[in-house]
This record gives sequence, structure tokens and C-alpha cells, in this order.
Amino acid sequence: MKSIYFKFVVTYTIIIAVGFLIFGTVLNNLTENYFVSQKQTQLVREAEKIATGLALWYITGFLEQDRLRFEIRFLRDYLNASILLINKNANVILNSDEQVYIDDLNLRKIRDKVFEGEIAVKKLLIGDMIKREYLVIGYPVVINNHVVSGLLLITSTDEIRQTLKMYNRIIWLITLFEVLVVLIITYALTQRIITPIKKLAQASRKIAEGDFSQKIPIPNNSDDEISELISSFNYMTEKLENLEMMRKSFIFNVSHELRSPLTSIRGFVEGILDKTIPDDKRDFYLTLVKEEVIKLNNLINQLLELSRLEWGKINLNLSEFKIYSVIAEELIKFEKRIEEKEIDVTLQVDEELVVKADRDLISRVVHNLLDNAIKYNKVGGKIYIYSEVVNGKAYITIQDTGVGIPEKLQKLIWERFYKVDESRSLENGVGLGLSIVKEIIKLHKQNIWVESEEGVGSKFTFTLDLK
Repeated sequence: MKSIYFKFVVTYTIIIAVGFLIFGTVLNNLTENYFVSQKQTQLVREAEKIATGLALWYITGFLEQDRLRFEIRFLRDYLNASILLINKNANVILNSDEQVYIDDLNLRKIRDKVFEGEIAVKKLLIGDMIKREYLVIGYPVVINNHVVSGLLLITSTDEIRQTLKMYNRIIWLITLFEVLVVLIITYALTQRIITPIKKLAQASRKIAEGDFSQKIPIPNNSDDEISELISSFNYMTEKLENLEMMRKSFIFNVSHELRSPLTSIRGFVEGILDKTIPDDKRDFYLTLVKEEVIKLNNLINQLLELSRLEWGKINLNLSEFKIYSVIAEELIKFEKRIEEKEIDVTLQVDEELVVKADRDLISRVVHNLLDNAIKYNKVGGKIYIYSEVVNGKAYITIQDTGVGIPEKLQKLIWERFYKVDESRSLENGVGLGLSIVKEIIKLHKQNIWVESEEGVGSKFTFTLDLK
């Protein structure tokens, strides 16, 4: 398996190589054009001076031909260029370097342009066996507006080629240096990426083995995607750890809730069978067995209901109804318990407030919240039920003056089997009520929350859509 480092190195090396190849090619052409242009400008300027001198020689005859040949050879050495003088027939009148030969075809092309009074600039390959590139400048020698001869300055481009080779070497050295720098930087960057990824992989394997204690430290002063990934991984690990704890707690709680009544049932049945319980008390204990069976049945029904809610197996039967009537109906069911605890109930819900929801499920929500408000309230306590409409939603609040919930435990009350007083008696409920409430509200895509102060009371509020 190829590592990320290898892939980065290959990718960046190719990018840099291609980039510098394009850059080098463009720079080579630009540099060549620049040096050729500079050389061309220099030769044209010198050709103008020589042509002026030749014109003077033609007019005055001031210089002898030998003297002229000497001057031309001096200029040849100075300019590092051969100097030729041709006539209209393309015959060479004067040549500073007898070894330089231009074939008739190319010479005629230059002659034609020069004797038209124009400056000719041309690159030619000159040589019998080995062709070499030369830059040829043709300049007209003019007397009285007539071209009397043509002046040719011929210089090899070898010097320019050598300069370009030097530039190319520099470019390739820079490219090599850049590649080395990139390799070093890539190594450092990939290690910064690979190291946490390796840690993530190792931690993932341990989590798969059931070790949820894995936490990966986030690099200091880092706010990039890797840090975000590590943060998300740690968050996921924390959630998985909580889920595992909840799973274990769920198994423990279910076992506990089932064990107590089953133990009672077993004891009663064995007592009846082995005649430990007298016949005259058999009906009494069978009644107790029946009550325990009913409690177990209620527990199982609640678990099934919660599971269906969590898995979305319950379809909402939406309808429009007055929330006041639902609350009033549920209060009637608790009338006896309310009177026993002498609780004062204040109902301030708009009787005409119509909401859109599943009436039966919302009745279950109100029932469970009222059950808790009564159960955990003090004797002579109060319950306030009120509603308000905000931003197109109905807010229903059920508030009590009971024992309250410690702040650190308020997030836990929605979990299965959780009880603030840690009582595990089926008589006082199994701790599934608020879990069911939350799932019902969640199924409606609404919100529910609690505000509570220990020793003062609790306030549960949930939202519903208006009709």
C-alpha cells in the first residue's frame, strides 16, 4: 500500500517538474529572443556606421582597398562578426573572412532586400559538412539615394547558445533545489497529517475491541481539518462510551426491574405449591402474584412503546384539537392523587388554543409530566399549567413545587430507567416516562426542555405546531 507521503512526493514532484519545464521553455525562448534582439540592434547600429564610412569612401576614394580591408578586419575582431561587401550581382567585393561562405540562394534573398533599400535580418545555417547557425545583417550602402552595394555583417549564434546553456543549467539547478525543498516540506506536512491519522486508526481498532477510553490530543494552536477530524473523533468516542454505559445500565436496570417481581412471584407460587401458604390465604397471595404480573406487563409494554418510538415504527395520526381539553382530561385521571397530597393546581391554558399533533401521543406526554409533577411534589404543593404562543408555536408548561432536579442530573433524566431518587421500585415507576415523552416530542419534530432548581421545583416545557 502506497503511503500518503509517497503520493504527495510523486504528485508535487510532477507538478514542479512540469511547471519548471514550461517555465524553462518559455524563459529559454524569451532569453534567446532578447539576446538575439540585443545582438541584432548592436550589429544594425554598427552596420549603419560602416555603411556611412563606405559611402564616403565611394565618393572621395579617401581609403585605399588595402586600408579598407584592414579597417574591416579590425571591425570584424571588434564586433566578433564577419563583414562582407556585395554588389548588385551578389558578387562579394570585399570579405573580412575568406572562410565564411554564403550559398547563392540565401545571398540573393538578402541582396534583393538590401538593394531595395531595406535592412535585412536573417538567421542562416552556414557550412559545408557541419551547419552552424549565423545571424546575418544586410545594410544598404547609399549614395545620392541610390544603393551602390550591400554590407553584410555575419556573426555566429554560438555565444548566445552558450549563454542560454548557462541559464538552462541555472534553471535546472533551481528546479532540483526546489524539488529537494518541496520533498522536505512535504515530509514535514505529511508527517503532521499522517501521525494523527495513524493515531485515529489505532484508536479506532481499540474502540472496535470495546475500549472506549481512547482520546486523541488536538495539536496546539491548530484549527485545520485534521484538528476538526480529531475533535469529531473524540466526540464520537465520548458518545459511543456513553451509549455503551447506557447499554450496560439498561441491561442492569431491566434485570433489576424484572428480578424483584419475578422473585416475589416465584416465592408466592412456591409457597402455595409446597403448602407453606395456608389454603385460606392462597387467594390473597394469588392476588399479589396477579398485581406483580400486571406490573411486569406494564414494564414490557413501556419498553416496547419506547422501542417503537425510537425506531420510528409509530405513525403519527395528526389532527387538530384543543390542548386545553387534553390537559383537563388527564387532570381528571389524577384527581384522587391530587386530593390525597392536597396539591393546588392552577390551569391557565387558552381554552381555544388549537394545535396540530397526534392527540393520543400528546395525551401520553401530558399524563407522564403530570404523573411526575404529582409524584415528586410535596404535600400541599402547587402545580401550574399554562400556555403561550410565540412565533407561530404553542408553548405548554407544567411546573411543580417539588424536590427539584440537581443541575448536573438534568441531562440524565431523559435516559431510560433514570430516577433522580435512584429508587428501583416498580411501585414508583421504572424511569421510562420521560424517555417516552422525549421520543414522542421528537417524533413530532418539536422540542422539550426542563428548568429546575433543587428544593424549589421543576418546570417542563414543550412546543407544538398550531393548526
